[in-house]
Amino acid sequence: MFRSWGLLLVFVAACGSKKHARQDAAASVAHAHVDAPIADAAAAKPARVEHTGWVLANNRHTAHRYIGGELVIDAGDIGFARYTRFGLPVVRWKLAQTVDGERAAVADRLASLEIPLVNNQAVTAQLVMHVHGDAKQVLTIKLNGKKVGAQKLAGGWETISVPTPGLFAGENQLVLETTGGKGKVAVGWLRFGTATEDPRAAVAFESDQIELARDASLAWFVPVPDGAQLVAEVPGACRVEVSARANDESMAGGLLGGDNDRVDLSPVAGRAVRLMLTARDCDRAKLEHARITLIGPEPQPLPAAEPPRFVILWVMDALRADKVPIFTPGARAQTPSFDELAKSSAVFRQYYVQGNESQVSHSSMFTSLYPAVHNVRLAGDGGTWRIAEKFHIIGSELTAAGYTTLGVTGNGYVNDEGGYSRGFSEYRNMMRETGIDNNVILGQQIVDAALAKLDKHRDAPAFLFLGTIDTHSPWIARKPWINIYSPGPYHGPFQDFGTAKDLGFKPGSMGCSIIPPKEDVERLRAIYDSAVSYHDQQLGRLIKQLKEWGIWDQTLLIVTADHGDELFEDGRCGHGGSMRDVLVRVPLLIHDPSRFPGGPIIDEGAEGVDLLPTILRAAGKPIFDDAQGEPLEPLAQGIGRGWPRPSYTSYYENGHAMRIGRWKLRVTKVSAPILDDLVADPDEKLDLSHSAIIERRMLTDDLGLFLALRTQWKKSAWGVVTNMTAQAAADLDKAQP
Repeated sequence: MFRSWGLLLVFVAACGSKKHARQDAAASVAHAHVDAPIADAAAAKPARVEHTGWVLANNRHTAHRYIGGELVIDAGDIGFARYTRFGLPVVRWKLAQTVDGERAAVADRLASLEIPLVNNQAVTAQLVMHVHGDAKQVLTIKLNGKKVGAQKLAGGWETISVPTPGLFAGENQLVLETTGGKGKVAVGWLRFGTATEDPRAAVAFESDQIELARDASLAWFVPVPDGAQLVAEVPGACRVEVSARANDESMAGGLLGGDNDRVDLSPVAGRAVRLMLTARDCDRAKLEHARITLIGPEPQPLPAAEPPRFVILWVMDALRADKVPIFTPGARAQTPSFDELAKSSAVFRQYYVQGNESQVSHSSMFTSLYPAVHNVRLAGDGGTWRIAEKFHIIGSELTAAGYTTLGVTGNGYVNDEGGYSRGFSEYRNMMRETGIDNNVILGQQIVDAALAKLDKHRDAPAFLFLGTIDTHSPWIARKPWINIYSPGPYHGPFQDFGTAKDLGFKPGSMGCSIIPPKEDVERLRAIYDSAVSYHDQQLGRLIKQLKEWGIWDQTLLIVTADHGDELFEDGRCGHGGSMRDVLVRVPLLIHDPSRFPGGPIIDEGAEGVDLLPTILRAAGKPIFDDAQGEPLEPLAQGIGRGWPRPSYTSYYENGHAMRIGRWKLRVTKVSAPILDDLVADPDEKLDLSHSAIIERRMLTDDLGLFLALRTQWKKSAWGVVTNMTAQAAADLDKAQP
């Protein structure tokens, strides 16, 4: 049944309402354009060479639904997760449940939603909800901090409505509080507007086909790459209106149907947009094979190559990507070995580790599992310090693939007790050995020990894990580079290294408690850069030896890091304290020309969970079913390039961050989401969450859906959350987190 609380309709205009109303009206018609038929076939332009970058139906669980401009939300779909504030501070919704025969989301006694509205949607009359509860339960509803009503429920499924004063363009907070009764309230759907009928049948998906009732719309918040066009077939007399509006009011648009099967999105290239499709001119329009195409032929994989005889994974502890010029042009440190190696390697510039300290990130690299699954972390609520034996791990996997597995590291946390050595033929943690002075082991010592092990096993395939710690605090000054980066004179306490006493490092801590004066901070940054150059020198030594042995051309070399270090950019030093890019964005370079063509700079996102699948694919071995990452070989060969891919990190599961292109969203249990533009503001100082509302919702959709499914997500089957596969769409239709 339907219940209403009076006839009061409150209309709240967004700021600049008349201006925006005119703009929104113009958006629906002014940019519609259908090319006239070409009379002279000889004058026709050649067909555009293009390939599919993004399929709309595959990504249906990130689409927003509208009827006559009214936002509607299907709470029974797994995509409802995108409105639930990332499950923080605690999970308040049980998603994709069946309640009394209907799919629904079940709310805790206190649960909240974030509702995205744009200017013309911020003027509405009521919120209509289809809910299920116990008889005489009371459902109290608050909107943006103000109570808008309290409804006594009749029991079972019913439709209720409340007035909605105070809406605005952007993210609106809706809070549901249930009192009385024994059960919890379930929500089937919500609708912001005047109509009260069930809206769910207005949109339907079937395989690669989309159906829209008259005036029904779908909208995605997505980035638009250069050269993008929206292509779809609309049979019959129906038309589908397309509009792509950016935050700066630039837009592209047109009509699909008749003789026109494409809309050029070039006017908004390089921006995030609200891409909206609306059915016109018939009762029910169909879109077939709707996709966004990119310029150029479909990339083709390289011919299969023989597995590498030798595989080396080098993790350079605490090495920041912004301090190495090939990953961040303009960086000060001299890195001739990296520069030369990059010419014949694949360089991944948007690569995230899954944690901001050694154990979390190594655990994800070694198991291809996200932190929510392997559960290894040193802080936060719960967690463990050891990789469970039930998980597949790199040593065992490479041993099974026929490699002699060797490990040499100076990272004291990556040890036997933590499970990291499981499956290795030989494993040496030099930090755990006696005779180590002040926890200092030079990279030259570790590289020498690693090469000595490899030298003994050159007669058969071998895998070498190598872990150096030269860019880890206390950041020892290395000559001659310190005299180049800090020519002096300098008379402070950090002549040779960052002393624990003068930085306030406490035993077992990963960060400092003292902020030194500016001149000392500059000295420490120069010391760090000198350690970067020293690391680079050791890389050159390793490559030189492999060439002298005649095995360089048989070697797959992966160079990366486990995390970065803060150097007082935000009042902290060390690691473990935030989700800033200086901590979680690290170098990734892969050398194996038969699989990773030399030269490309890859700006699409990659992650630590991808490393083990990458190695197993190169070795010609199947990737275990539980792996959550995917091989990076296809991406390096151009397959999947051109459409932004995400990078994700966890802050001890108390916080999460995702980066898509230039945009990054950080969320925690204790603070509001923070949106960063890493091109305009690489130091992450300016929060744009209240002004860049389209970009914020783009990240909210993708991070929100991913977090709800992060324990199940497998890239090899589902793709990435910004670009999902047909299998992902089908699986998520019936998903239950």
